[in-house]
Amino acid sequence: MLFLGSAALQLIASLQRWVIVSAEWTRTDRLIEDHRFDYSYPADPWENVGTAAQLFGLGVILLAFGVVALARACRRLPDRGTTVVTVVVALAFGITGLHAVVSGLAGIPSPAQYLSVQLILSIVQIIGLLFLGLRWLTVSWGAAIACVFLLGSTLPGYLAATFLIAPAIAGYQSYDTTPWTETIVAATTALAGLWLLVAVGIAKLRSASIRTSTVPDLA
Repeated sequence: MLFLGSAALQLIASLQRWVIVSAEWTRTDRLIEDHRFDYSYPADPWENVGTAAQLFGLGVILLAFGVVALARACRRLPDRGTTVVTVVVALAFGITGLHAVVSGLAGIPSPAQYLSVQLILSIVQIIGLLFLGLRWLTVSWGAAIACVFLLGSTLPGYLAATFLIAPAIAGYQSYDTTPWTETIVAATTALAGLWLLVAVGIAKLRSASIRTSTVPDLA
């Protein structure tokens, strides 16, 4: 549910940019597709689009809590290494989200705007999610695959949405940010949440089937 809540906030932020603000756009100096209005990681020069940065940031913070909740659900035996990686990954997403929220509230990018910080956070997120996915593969295939979907929320996932998926949906490659890029990123988070619901449902059905098969026939 944390992942689905995160996806919902990200979706609202993207619709604010590509539907609401785009429909009312009257500026002649720049198009809404300009990178100046990208809110996934605000950096100078930057302008917020409504409250898109705040909504997106809150969504990523929810995603960070979702990673922690998923780790607790997958814990079978004490594993300090997995715990440390989980905390580090959650912090990386949390900082990304907090940067967007603070930037949106202040109207200017926070001190975490620099590319070096973004790259470090992204590397931590990618390596951490891959590690957790492999670690949880023996515990929950649902959690492992969810980690793959969550890679869509990292920098490579954003770039793939920008240059590959969004142009296919929009029908053209924008000179800067192709419409629906952030919507696609939101969809990957939603897929992680939906996949976990499916995995839980399958697990419950299997558990019920096993219990039924072990009940003695008293007829």
